[in-house]
Amino acid sequence: MPPTLSKPSGAAPASLVYITIGALMTVWSAIWYSYLRNNSSANSSSGYLCTGFLVTGIVLLAIGFSLGPIARWSRHAEMPPSEVTPSPNQETQQNAPRRV
Repeated sequence: MPPTLSKPSGAAPASLVYITIGALMTVWSAIWYSYLRNNSSANSSSGYLCTGFLVTGIVLLAIGFSLGPIARWSRHAEMPPSEVTPSPNQETQQNAPRRV
């Protein structure tokens, strides 16, 4: 079996990592943002940091959700064409002993 077909793609675990980190960053940034709104402080840099973490979490979520379909499409591109690979039915006919 060619190495392309035997080695699974690493895109599925990477997609789960991106989605998990992005979701956690988004949730905790939203909690931090609500805290900053309820307890207004004179320090505006924490607001910028909170907004940066919130946008970063949303971007990581988008990357994670788009990585799954891209991995599926690339798996089809890595497969050899159907003209080259015999179907299982053709393979058994070629290997079967001939009866006389």
